[in-house]
Amino acid sequence: LQTHPERAMGGRQSKPEERAPAPSLEDAAGNIDKKIEEIEEKIQKAQEEAKQYVAQQSTNATAKARAMQALKRKKMLEQQRDQLVNTHFNVENMRIQQDQAEINAQTVLAMKEANDKLKQQQKQMGVEDVEKLTDDIADMQAEMKDIQAALAASSSLGAGGEEEAEDELKALYAQQAQKEAEEAMAILAGGGGVPAPVAPTPAAPAAAKAAPVAS
Repeated sequence: LQTHPERAMGGRQSKPEERAPAPSLEDAAGNIDKKIEEIEEKIQKAQEEAKQYVAQQSTNATAKARAMQALKRKKMLEQQRDQLVNTHFNVENMRIQQDQAEINAQTVLAMKEANDKLKQQQKQMGVEDVEKLTDDIADMQAEMKDIQAALAASSSLGAGGEEEAEDELKALYAQQAQKEAEEAMAILAGGGGVPAPVAPTPAAPAAAKAAPVAS
């Protein structure tokens, strides 16, 4: 019988998997900035898409519904962008705290060295120093818990989002109507004739009624 040393030793021991290093706060802030830029582009695209559908209202039966969907998508993207902006602020805040923590660490090391020298002359550490150290640790843990809760918070389109999207859709329709009216007036002023059937002028009936009075 063949004996396998690996089985005799209790099986082959696998090496622990090496984990990739955690991203730094600078990397996290940079990734958030890129995501915000991508969302800004999507917001602009949704706005332009809504305008295009409003312009197609006379030829596309689904134009209004599609315009509303585009505006709702825009509102959701705006909320996501605002949330990322707040997260970016928290990351920057943590970077400041990290810098301060490094300064504090250096200060603590210096104080520890001085304390070690002091302990050579004083055998016991004062109770007040211990209480201060535990209070500082508790405060730091509470701050980290608040930051993690803020980063995990999410937002969704509230009840007012529907109304805001409806109001913005009405405003786009009003802009489109004004644009069509201005184009019709430009045709009348430049051509001097009867405009195309797609842009009737209200002045024609008045001119027809004025003719019998002149005779």
